[in-house]
Amino acid sequence: MTPYAVLLCAAIALPSGAPEDEPKELLARAEQLAREEHFQEAIAIYKKLAEDFPNTPEGTIGARRSLPSAFLGWADLVRHGPSSNRVDVVLMGEGYTLEHQKAFDDLAEDIPRLFERQKTFREYWSYFNFLRANLVSADSGVDGFGREYDTAVNAQTLKTFSGHVGVDRAKVRAMLAEIPEQDGQAIVFVKQGILGTGGQGVAVIGGMSAKTTVHEFGHSFGGLSDEYAEQQAHNQGSVRDGINVAASDDPRLVPWAHWIAAKHPSVGVYEGAAARVRGAWKPTASGCVMEDGEFFCPVCQEALLLRVYALVDPIDSVSPTPPPPQIREPIVLRDEPIEITVRVMKPESHDLQVEWWVLPESRVPETGDGRDRGDPGRGRTGVAPPPARADTTSGFGDRRDRGKLAPIPDRPWSVNKSDADGVHTLRLKRSDLDPGRYKVVCRVKDSTRLRDEKWPWVVKDEYGLLESERVWWVRVP
Repeated sequence: MTPYAVLLCAAIALPSGAPEDEPKELLARAEQLAREEHFQEAIAIYKKLAEDFPNTPEGTIGARRSLPSAFLGWADLVRHGPSSNRVDVVLMGEGYTLEHQKAFDDLAEDIPRLFERQKTFREYWSYFNFLRANLVSADSGVDGFGREYDTAVNAQTLKTFSGHVGVDRAKVRAMLAEIPEQDGQAIVFVKQGILGTGGQGVAVIGGMSAKTTVHEFGHSFGGLSDEYAEQQAHNQGSVRDGINVAASDDPRLVPWAHWIAAKHPSVGVYEGAAARVRGAWKPTASGCVMEDGEFFCPVCQEALLLRVYALVDPIDSVSPTPPPPQIREPIVLRDEPIEITVRVMKPESHDLQVEWWVLPESRVPETGDGRDRGDPGRGRTGVAPPPARADTTSGFGDRRDRGKLAPIPDRPWSVNKSDADGVHTLRLKRSDLDPGRYKVVCRVKDSTRLRDEKWPWVVKDEYGLLESERVWWVRVP
C-alpha cells in the first residue's frame, strides 16, 4: 500500500459520532492532496464528504468537486506576497481529463516564466502571484459543429472566420470563487482549442502560444483592444473608443491625446485597428503586442501599469499599524526614540520615492488618511472613480475608489532610501520636537521612470494610483 493510500484510508475511516470539525479536517486534507497533485485521492475524500456530511458546507463543496467535470483544487506557482496586495493570476486547464492533469500542470509551470520574460511584466514581476487551478473535464473536446462535450467551463468554437475558442465566463468565475483569495483574473488553456479570446478578467488560449497568451491577457486584464486590421467576423458592429482604439482620427479626441500632447515621438494616430482597415485608429504604427509585436506600446503599457496599481498599493506593510482615520490616538515619544518603518513595493530596476512629513497639529492640512484600498479618504481631490469592477470575485477593493491625495505644502521632513528589502525607517527622538502633537505622514510614489529611459511609463495618473500614504500621530509630553 502506498503512503498516499494509507493517508486516504486514515482520512475516510472516521469513527461514528465524529466531532463537528471532522468535515473541515477532511476538506483540508482533500485540498492538500490536490495541491500535491494526488487528484484521485482528493476526489475520493470529496465524495466521502458529499455522502457522509451532506448538510454541511463542506459536504456541499465535496458534492460539487466530485462531479465528472469540476474544480479539484489549487496551488501556488509563484508567490511574491499576500493576495491582498498582489495581482493574483489563476491558470486553468479546460478539456483536461483526470488522466491528463499532469500535462496541464507542466504547461502551467511554464507560464510565469513567459510573463517574467516580457518587458512590461518583468519590471513589475514582484507585484504578481500566479496560481494553478486544476479543473477536471469528463471529455476532452470543444463544443461546435454539432458536437457537445462535458467540460469544466464549456469551451466552444466561436463564429469567427478562424474559429476562435471561447468559454462560459460565468463558469470560469464560479471556478475562481472556489479559491478564497484572488482578483478575478483567469487564463484558461483549452486543450483542443485554437487561437484565443479575452475580456472581463478571462483570457482564453487555444493550446499553448506564448504570443497569444500575452495578447489575450492584455484584453482580459488591461481592457486593451485589438490593433490589427484583419476582419475576424461578419457584423462586427460600430467602432467604439477604447484605451488604445479610437473611432476618430482627431488627435485632440483620441483616448491617448495626453501622449500626443506630451509629444512622445512614437505616439500618433494611425488608421487600421479593431479588426478594420478603415474607420478605426490606433496610437502607434506597428509593433504593439495588441497587434502582432513583442512589446506593448506606450499607451498600452501605461494602461497595464495603472491596472496593476488599481490592485497593488505601493506601500506593502508598515509598523506600527496606523490608527483608523477617525482616531487620533498618538504614540507617546518619551526618552526612548521611536521608529516607524514602511516596506514598499520593489520594481525590478527602479526604486519608489519615499517622503516623510512631521506636521504640528495646528498646521495639519487635509492630506488624506492613509486608509487601505476601497475606502474613500479625506484626501480626495474630487476626481470621481469609475464604476466598480465587474471582473472580480474576490473581496479586495479597487484603489481608484480613494481618489487623488491632496498636496502637502510643507517641505518633507526627510526623503530616505530603502534597504535591500524595500524598508524605509523614520527615527524620531524627543530632542527633535517641541512638546505637542504631531501628524506623521509617509507618502510613497512610483515615478515609473526607468534608468536610461526618457519617458515615464505613466504620463496621466487620473486617480492618483501611483501614490499612497500612511498616517500616525505622535505626542511629545
